[in-house]
Amino acid sequence: MLTASCAKNLPEKPEVTDTACDWVNIIYLTEHDIEVMDRQTKKDVLTHNRSVQRNCPNKITTASQ
Repeated sequence: MLTASCAKNLPEKPEVTDTACDWVNIIYLTEHDIEVMDRQTKKDVLTHNRSVQRNCPNKITTASQ
């Protein structure tokens, strides 16, 4: 299917604002959390935390905060 348009005034491209780092946080675990989690959940948390560190370097905070 071929579609065509004769429009001369194309609308501006929408501006995309990445807000992912505004709502994503590192997941902190207690010793008890680590003891009761299965292996796959631990891997998932580690993958999430590495992703946050890689994609949002300004989000890295210490556990005391």
